[in-house]
Amino acid sequence: MESGVAVRNYKSMYPADSADQHSPAALPYPSGWFCVGFSKEWRPGDVRTRRFMGTDTVVYRTLSGALRASQPYCPHLGAHLGAGGTVEGELLVCPFHRFAFAPDGACARTPYGKPPKLSLGLLPVCEKQGIVWLWHSPDGTPPAWRLPDFPASSTPSTFRAIDLAGQPQDVLENVVDYGHLRELHGLRFVDVVSEPKGDGPFYSIGLRIGRDLLRFPMDQEVTCRFVGVGAAVLTIELAQLRTRATAWVLATPVAPARMRFWSAARVATDRVPRLPMPLQRAFERALSVGMNWWTVHDIEVDLPIWHHKKYVRHPGLNDGDGPIGHFRHWARQFYPQEIPATS
Repeated sequence: MESGVAVRNYKSMYPADSADQHSPAALPYPSGWFCVGFSKEWRPGDVRTRRFMGTDTVVYRTLSGALRASQPYCPHLGAHLGAGGTVEGELLVCPFHRFAFAPDGACARTPYGKPPKLSLGLLPVCEKQGIVWLWHSPDGTPPAWRLPDFPASSTPSTFRAIDLAGQPQDVLENVVDYGHLRELHGLRFVDVVSEPKGDGPFYSIGLRIGRDLLRFPMDQEVTCRFVGVGAAVLTIELAQLRTRATAWVLATPVAPARMRFWSAARVATDRVPRLPMPLQRAFERALSVGMNWWTVHDIEVDLPIWHHKKYVRHPGLNDGDGPIGHFRHWARQFYPQEIPATS
């Protein structure tokens, strides 16, 4: 019943019964902010359903432009608000009896009789960097931290989505898994420029990597910042091309041991002399599309790993693996306290 986004389903490409047998070692849903789409997908009046933490969530934009997210079922008689629900002004209108709900969730209008004291269950939602984020906490508590500010130049201009088995933490852990970067992705080297550091719900690390891009050796300065366990922002300096790129890697739980992976990008280049600004922007957008295609192409080798792997709580690490233990110790804060420590 989801609507409004083209999503590639990875399971059809790599069927694996084992990926659907949820191991008792699988991580529970983490707390934090998670992507459910991009602002450009919701015009005023649009109502879309997104799968989130094992259930549907209805996300809609009022005619004034405010974005709201609610539980999917009308508290009157249970109609699914994402299946025919509409927006009238600032109200979300149920498709069944036309009961209308205000932005605060209260039933504000009915076509017959007095509006009963009903209220939609609302979810915390916000827009940042052109991304639509929903908050989740296992006990339903309100957001415990705010999303950080990023430069406007990092707002992605293109994105792709893929559904597959796995845990969002697996996606972010890839960044600090230096061994796999060399062996699976063929990087020539991985040097640490700034040591990994946890700062509350944020985590950062600076890397210098060497890789071959279309057979040309290319050295990159990469600054990585994690936003909870659902998002990583990679700022990539390509000095040889006088280009700065931002890659967003986003992962959202949609069901137990299943996730939606989003790849988004934006490329900014030095001003090209004598090139009109509209052409400069078109040039950068073309580069952004190309970079996002390349990112997804590069991650193709990770997808079957994520889709089939099991989360090992106590991995047998060696001194060349990278700061996986340090990262996991930081990530424990997003799970219930009964999740054991990782050595």
